[in-house]
Amino acid sequence: MEAFGNVLYRPTEQQLWTGRTDGTSAEYLRWHQIMECINLDSISNTLENSFVFLGFCCDEGVRRNQGRIGAKDAPEALRKVLAGLPNHMSSETRIFDAGDVICVAEDMEAAQKELAKRVSQILENGGLPIVLGGGHEVTYGHFNGLKKYSKTKRIGIINLDAHFDIRAVNDNQGNSGTGFYQIFTDAEIENFEVQYLAIGIQDISNTQALFNYAKEKAVQVIKGNEIYAENINKVISQIDQFSQNVDDIYLTIDMDVFAAAYAPGVSAPAFNGLIPDPTFAKLFHELIQLPKLKSVDFAEVNPLYDIDNRTTKLTADLIFRLVNNK
Repeated sequence: MEAFGNVLYRPTEQQLWTGRTDGTSAEYLRWHQIMECINLDSISNTLENSFVFLGFCCDEGVRRNQGRIGAKDAPEALRKVLAGLPNHMSSETRIFDAGDVICVAEDMEAAQKELAKRVSQILENGGLPIVLGGGHEVTYGHFNGLKKYSKTKRIGIINLDAHFDIRAVNDNQGNSGTGFYQIFTDAEIENFEVQYLAIGIQDISNTQALFNYAKEKAVQVIKGNEIYAENINKVISQIDQFSQNVDDIYLTIDMDVFAAAYAPGVSAPAFNGLIPDPTFAKLFHELIQLPKLKSVDFAEVNPLYDIDNRTTKLTADLIFRLVNNK
């Protein structure tokens, strides 16, 4: 998707949601038949009991982090897959497409501010945002939107990721790997409370300095090799305990948490990542059932390097589970 002029936000046109039509009665419907496109600059009705999709067309943070770019095209690629999903939602649940936030002229910081504004709008109108990234620089903008909405509440972030993303900022510029460092820095300056639980961390993907900083900031860590059938109940107990100590939860899923065989289309593939098997499904079900869950995003999907749409289809499967609470 190309940005025109200085536009940071663009609503989605309804005709972009197209696909197979098997019928028009409820049992035949697919997402392209029920998706409602809205303009956040002119919301005319409540978004209560709804999921609101918002694209983040930005991979400038990946470029700055010396990764392979292409994640800015993920929102469009994901919409194409989501359009054909069958509708299993209850009649009370609605899904909206609120358009895209666009990074213009490599100004990632402006895109993050715009994302924060739009996430806050969705929350204030009663919707649950599902942000379609984009590089993992999505985290800093997304979190700031939730922080504005939550105000003085204690926010917990759960990050499914092979990486901590707590690298220090260089030359006053963030990137796709600095989001949580920036959040912790802001927390010290602005005196707010944030808790961070990282799930799927790989030793091979993080320096010892990052582990040391994570320990300093009391980051809770569940490594990738701890996620197996015999240990999953212990993992779930740790998630439940984390949830009890915060007021609102922001869930971010970096798709490089999965093994490259299942998610080849990411900015930094992990050959030894998680497997989307029944054990992971149990873990993910626990996460999306959390009563305090307020906002979700999917990051680092890179269509340029995907194979047979494996990564976009896996992401769509997770989104399908999220909206259907499965």
